[in-house]
Amino acid sequence: MNSAPRRIDLAAFLAVLATGIVLISAGVQPAALSPVALGLSALYAAWQHTASTARARGRVRAVDR
Repeated sequence: MNSAPRRIDLAAFLAVLATGIVLISAGVQPAALSPVALGLSALYAAWQHTASTARARGRVRAVDR
């Protein structure tokens, strides 16, 4: 199993977590962060779907050859 996608996922998770901690420490209300968190989760879900689709297409092409 390739560990590169897991490293990317971990880096993305830590970046979002650190951003939330910094924003809350700066005085931003947690309720104001919920739309940001929803937007980031939607972007991440779209990115994961695109990556899995590309991997699935790559596998199909490799089998067809």
